[in-house]
Amino acid sequence: MANKENVKTNILFVHHAGGFGGAPKSMSYIIKNLDVNRYNATLINIVKGPVNEFFENIPVKLIVNNKIKAFHGSTVVEKSLKLFIYNWVYLIPSVLRATKIINKLKPDLIHLNSTCLFAFSIAARLSRVNPRVICHVREPLRKGLWGAPLRFFCKKNVDGFIGISQFDLGSLNISNSNSNQRIKTKLIYNFVNIDEYSPGISKNTLRKKLNIKAGEIVFLYMARFAKSNGWEFLIERAKEMVIEHPNFHFVLLGSSAKQAEEIAAPGNVHIEQFTNEVIDILWDADVFVCPFIEPHFARGVIEASAVGLPILASQIGGVDELVKDGVTGFLYNNPKQFNNYAIQLGNNIELRAQLGKNGRLFAEECFEQTKNLKETYEFYNEILTDK
Repeated sequence: MANKENVKTNILFVHHAGGFGGAPKSMSYIIKNLDVNRYNATLINIVKGPVNEFFENIPVKLIVNNKIKAFHGSTVVEKSLKLFIYNWVYLIPSVLRATKIINKLKPDLIHLNSTCLFAFSIAARLSRVNPRVICHVREPLRKGLWGAPLRFFCKKNVDGFIGISQFDLGSLNISNSNSNQRIKTKLIYNFVNIDEYSPGISKNTLRKKLNIKAGEIVFLYMARFAKSNGWEFLIERAKEMVIEHPNFHFVLLGSSAKQAEEIAAPGNVHIEQFTNEVIDILWDADVFVCPFIEPHFARGVIEASAVGLPILASQIGGVDELVKDGVTGFLYNNPKQFNNYAIQLGNNIELRAQLGKNGRLFAEECFEQTKNLKETYEFYNEILTDK
C-alpha cells in the first residue's frame, strides 16, 4: 500500500504523558519536519494534559485517548505496589483498545515515543493491518521484575529501536541470538535547532524577575522536579554554597505550582515553574547544572551546550555521553566534587567561556537537528522496506 507510487505512508505517532518536557519536544521536531509529500501523520496521546495544547500547534491530527494506559518500568518512574498492580490490570484492555484504533487508522508505521507504550506493539501484531513498529528508547529500563515485561514485549513486537543514548539502548539487553537478529537498532541522540539555540546576548528576562544583579553568577537547573532528577540534592548543595558565595544564585526551573509554594529555600535559591522562554533563560545563565541521580537523557544539557553554557553534571549513565569531562563541563561523583567544580566555574569567567565554546562545537557535531532528523527518516525507510 505505502510503497505504491504517489501513495503516502501513514505514520501513527504515540505519546505517553500530559506534561511538557524533552520527549514531546523531540517528537514534535520529527513531526514538523516530515516530508508532507511522502507522509501523513496522526498523533495519539494517551494522557490529557497541557502538552496537548503544544501538540495542537504542530501540523498533525491529534487524538487524545486516556483509556489506554502506559506500562511503566523505567528508572524515571518511582516504583510502588500500586503502580505494579496498575500496570498489569490495564495491559489487556489497553491492547484491545489500541488494536481497534490501529484497525481504524490503518497506519503503515507506528512510532512509539517510549517503551512504556509497548501495548501498541502487541496491538500491531493482533491487528488486521500489521504495521511496522519503531520505538524510541528515551529512558533506561529497570533491572529485574520491573523492566522485564518491557524488554520482553518490546523485543518480541517492535521492529526497530531508536536509542537517545547508548546507555538507554543497552538497557534493552538485545543480544546477537537468532531470535533478536530481526531487531534493528539505531543510536540517534536527541537534537536541537542549532540556529535557534545559539549563543546570544542576555535579555535579563530571568535576572529582572528574580532581582539578580549584573555580575552575579546564575547556576541553572531546568528539568521536572522528579526524584530521579536530583533536585533535592541540588537544593542541599545550593543552600550551603550561597552562604559562602553570596554572589552565587541557583535557579531551579521546572517545579509544579504546589512545589513552588511548598519548597523552603533561602533568598539566593529560586524555585520556578516551567516557562516557554527557554532560550532567553539559558542566555541569562552562567552555568547549567544537571544533578540526575538516576541514569537517563538530559535534554537541557544539549540545549545549554548549544547556547554555549558550561555544564556541571553528575557522572551517571546517559548524562556522561552528553558532557565531555573537562572539555565542555565537569562531571562530579560526590558532593565535595560538586562544590569544588561549582566554585571553579563560578569564579572563573575565562574557564566558563572556553568550556561553553567547546560545548557549542560538541552540540554542532552530535546534536544538530538536520543531521539527526535525516538519520531518523532514513531509519523509517529501512524499517518500512525490510519486510
